[in-house]
Amino acid sequence: MHIETEHIVKAIESLQQESNLFKDYIFPIASAFFTSILGAGIAYFSLRNQENIQIEKEKMNNTNKWTFSFEKAKATLIAIKVNYYTELTDNPIQRMSVIPSILFNSDPISEKLEQLSFIVKKADENVSPAKWSQILRIRAMVNNYNQLIDLWNQRNSIERPIKEKLVAQYSVQGHVNMSEQEVIEAIGASKVVLLIDLTERVIRLTDDMLIEINDFLINFPPYAKSKIKTKRLKRFGSVITYSVNDNKLLLNMLARTPKPNFSSVESLFGETSEEIERKMKTGYE
Repeated sequence: MHIETEHIVKAIESLQQESNLFKDYIFPIASAFFTSILGAGIAYFSLRNQENIQIEKEKMNNTNKWTFSFEKAKATLIAIKVNYYTELTDNPIQRMSVIPSILFNSDPISEKLEQLSFIVKKADENVSPAKWSQILRIRAMVNNYNQLIDLWNQRNSIERPIKEKLVAQYSVQGHVNMSEQEVIEAIGASKVVLLIDLTERVIRLTDDMLIEINDFLINFPPYAKSKIKTKRLKRFGSVITYSVNDNKLLLNMLARTPKPNFSSVESLFGETSEEIERKMKTGYE
C-alpha cells in the first residue's frame, strides 16, 4: 500500500507544470499592459475621428447657415425693389415721389463671423486669396445690408407723413400730378432735399447689395465646400448651392437702376450735380 501511494504521489507531481518566470509573471503583466495600450489607442483614434467629423459638420452647417441668411436678405431686397424698378425716370423729384413707403419685415443679419474662420487662406498657401475667403469683405456686406435696412426704415418714417400731407392738401390727386415747384412749396425745400438724398442712397445701395449678395450666393458655397472634408460627411448632408436661372424678374432685379440727373436740383442742394453724385457713392462702384 505504501508503495502504491508513493507511485500516486509521483504521478501527481509529474503532472505539475514547471515554474516559468516569463509565462507565470511577465506575460500576464505584459498582456494586460498591451491590451490597455491597444484599448487606449482605439479609443483615442475613435475620439479623434468623431472630433474631426464634428469639425467638418460645423463647417458645413455654418456654410449653409450663411447661405440661407443671405438668400433671405436677397429675397427682402427683391421684394423692396419690385415696388419701383420700372417706374423711375432720371428726375430726382419724380423718383422721390414715385417710390412709396415700403412695408417689409427683415431682421438684421447677426451671424457670428468667427464661424467662417475656416475659409481664410492659410499663411503657407501660395495662391491669391479668393474673393469670398476675405472675412473683411463679408463683414462689409453684412454691415452694408443692415445699414440699408435701417435707411429704408428711415425713409419710410419720413416719406409716410409727407405723402399724407400731400394727399390731404391735394385730395385724390396726391403728388403724382403735382409740379416740382408745388411739391417743394407743399413740404418745404429742406424735406425735399432730405427725401431725395435718402431715396437715391437706398436705390443705389439696394442695387449694389443685390449684385454683391448674388455673387456671394453663387461663389461662396463652392469655395467653402473646398475647405470641407466632405468624404467624412457622406451620411450627414451636403453644402447648399445656388445658381441664377433665366427668371426674367430676377435678372431685372440684378440690373442697375438708371442713374438720376441731379442738374435739376442743384439749386435745392446748393451744390453742383457732380458734387451731389460724388456724395452718393457707396464704394461698390
